[in-house]
Amino acid sequence: MSLDISLKNESRLIASAEAEGVSVDAYVERLINEQEEVASTIERSDARRTPLTDEEARAKIDRGYLQSERGEVADGEAFCAGVLAELDDIEHRRRAR
Repeated sequence: MSLDISLKNESRLIASAEAEGVSVDAYVERLINEQEEVASTIERSDARRTPLTDEEARAKIDRGYLQSERGEVADGEAFCAGVLAELDDIEHRRRAR
């Protein structure tokens, strides 16, 4: 089977696979597996979460707005670092299997 992709994407795939010391096929398989794992994590998260009512959503927005007015905001870099650490942990556990 062959795939029709742009030369730019082909070069990027080859470079990324070489940087990791794996074949392009193994690299693409890893990307697909990671994407499926992220999708599964999101699906499980969505299944556990109960949808907010309109009133609850408005209350959360109002509370967030008032917090921002008082300067009580989350550090975006710290939040992203936490998310990335969690994703790294998931990847580490997946590779350990």
